[in-house]
Amino acid sequence: MARRTRSSAWRSAVCLSAQPKLSDLDDTVLQGLVATFRHRKLAADEARRRGADPLSREGFEALGREIASREAELRDANARGDCTATHFDFDAMMTVLDAGLNIAFGSLGDRRLHLAFVEAELDVMTIVKDRHSGNTRPTPSPPTKEDLRMDAVSRPKQERIEAPSPEQILEGWKTDQAPTEKTFYTFSSKVRRWTAFLAERGVTFESACLSDASDWKIASLVDRSAKSVSNDLYAVKAIYGWAVANGKCPVNPFTGLKQPKAAVKGQRRSTKRDFTDAEAVCILKAARDRTGYRRWVPWIACFTGARISEICQLERADIITSKGMHYFRMTTEYDHEGEGTETSDMKKTKKNLKNHSSKRIIPVHSRLIREGFLDFISRSNSRDLFSDATPDRFGNRGGNATKVISRWVREKLEIKDSRISPSHSFRHRFSTLCKNFGVPPEIRDRLMGHSSCDASELYGEDYSIQRYVRRWRRFPHRLDSHKSLVWEWVGRQDSHPAQGRPRPLSKPLFLHALHFVRTCS
Repeated sequence: MARRTRSSAWRSAVCLSAQPKLSDLDDTVLQGLVATFRHRKLAADEARRRGADPLSREGFEALGREIASREAELRDANARGDCTATHFDFDAMMTVLDAGLNIAFGSLGDRRLHLAFVEAELDVMTIVKDRHSGNTRPTPSPPTKEDLRMDAVSRPKQERIEAPSPEQILEGWKTDQAPTEKTFYTFSSKVRRWTAFLAERGVTFESACLSDASDWKIASLVDRSAKSVSNDLYAVKAIYGWAVANGKCPVNPFTGLKQPKAAVKGQRRSTKRDFTDAEAVCILKAARDRTGYRRWVPWIACFTGARISEICQLERADIITSKGMHYFRMTTEYDHEGEGTETSDMKKTKKNLKNHSSKRIIPVHSRLIREGFLDFISRSNSRDLFSDATPDRFGNRGGNATKVISRWVREKLEIKDSRISPSHSFRHRFSTLCKNFGVPPEIRDRLMGHSSCDASELYGEDYSIQRYVRRWRRFPHRLDSHKSLVWEWVGRQDSHPAQGRPRPLSKPLFLHALHFVRTCS
């Protein structure tokens, strides 16, 4: 039987692209397509062996190698449930095109059909290998519509099991994976956004395909940032991944979907900028007139580069003094177990860190000590250092504190540049200064709690506090020619108690002011 040319197949595909896409197939249609596919494969092999000229010895041996390679590929695909082995096979495409079907790529029907093609071609390989051994195995006649109808009638109809709802899948994922309350809340909201999009186009959660996922991504990018859309895709893909692995959904429509370009890690820098010198000083000076976390969180963020959430959850026990050195211990609520620290079942606040690398120690800068931070700790009677920061619905103090500080910076201090993140720009600035003053990348990453791509970081213990302090002292101690400018810039003339003159700076009045002086030099 003559095979149609690839140009003819292309014309058929163009004509079918205008037809509505199918996301699922009736069992009768599926069996008919599989039978037609089997016939095509066997007829093509017979035509190659029974053509006008016999196969040459070299051609015969090459065909044997081709059969062995194809069989190995199909067995691997069948074992892994990978339907791509037949997705772009010429006979498979022609079978679908001749049937006049426009099946949505990545849909449930698409996967079912091409997995059936994989199984059918494995059966065909048994016949082909038998032929290659010299046995006669004739090609059966192509199935007729009547044959397919009778076959469908003779088979008992299977009851269709109702697919679980997105809510049931989320509950199953929650029970199995035990995410934090905040993670479950975040993932649930993203799944609801996805299901609302599907409802608008009349598609169910379990029948969604790659095309739906791609359309959602593109539609979301119209009014949301690439990073936000990337987070949505990550969350919903994770839920589908769990559902597929546990037999709740047939396919993951987000498999193979590319992330928004701007959200690819390492491709471009953050769109948020550092605080300028003037902005940093404005915030620090204004914070002196406030109390509690409103007073100290901006200063600690400036001098440590720590996240607001990490600062707000500090306890008094997290400020450690060892051999005359003071440092913060960024840790979780479970790290004090067995240390004799008071615990309470009634405690509603939680201590969480972003990742494993966030567990670290950070030296308390001398400027914080001169500001009276250690005195503030000694006067505190509460276990939590910033008990005035009200926990949010998830028990985290940093959630509400971030909102309060952000509103204060933008509304009271009128720092309204959209490129600034009031809760994160000090962290950006700290990283920039570490680079400018030659702090090695591995030390900078540990101080800031960044994850490292180096597998060696998974072994051994953390750097010692002495190592951190030595690197801390790499920053210049004095700028005699600019000393008066430094004092004026900070806006606080602390007098030395004995000599009645400005206190000499053993370390610069915070790194930001020092950087400003050097920039102006």
